[in-house]
Amino acid sequence: MFKKLIFAAMFAVFASPLLATEALVLNQEESPLKIVGYTVSYKSPDRGIGDGTIVHRLTLENPSGASVVAYGVGFRTFDSFKRSMGRPFIGYDMSGVAVGSKATPIWENRALSAYLFRGYGIGVAYVSIVRMEDGTIWRADSNSISNQLTDLELDLTTPEDFE
Repeated sequence: MFKKLIFAAMFAVFASPLLATEALVLNQEESPLKIVGYTVSYKSPDRGIGDGTIVHRLTLENPSGASVVAYGVGFRTFDSFKRSMGRPFIGYDMSGVAVGSKATPIWENRALSAYLFRGYGIGVAYVSIVRMEDGTIWRADSNSISNQLTDLELDLTTPEDFE
């Protein structure tokens, strides 16, 4: 009986497809907010209608020494074939993050053909824009973002499927 259980467990592990969705964070040294956790997943459509959504879950912390009153996080998604899934998606949060605190926002992106993300898609997150309590606006360095995306060796061109 014990041998049968071990065999069944091994068969289940090796026979089932391994899903390897990746969640990557782009570094922004000067950002007032830091992304300390990021997961991304595909969510099937409700009632089986539509393409589904891509769900981005973050943990952000504010080590800046100043309160953040609003921010935006940029996301780039790449399908299971490492092709861009279209324009960047920016998730905004107007609730802010106090000094030394953490926030755990969740955004759902209704990308075209989102089902192509399922299993092996890649999500990339970066802090895009931040409004500080004193009214100062911090913006991500778009050249740094572009260079880091290029270094990932992903296809940054958008196929006709996603236009």
